[in-house]
Amino acid sequence: MITFLEYIFFICFTIFSFLKALSYGIYEIKENKNKVGGSFVIFFGLFATIFSNIALILGD
Repeated sequence: MITFLEYIFFICFTIFSFLKALSYGIYEIKENKNKVGGSFVIFFGLFATIFSNIALILGD
């Protein structure tokens, strides 16, 4: 059984990971002029964050 503290840690970790992906996606778009790659990184990071948090909540 997952405790409340583990929920909070997991949510903070996934948000931190998404912010890293977001910053890299913005870097790809601005510096390398790669809009498709940057957008894919951002959307994939968002999808992974949302899906993993929903799976954790519903799986408990």
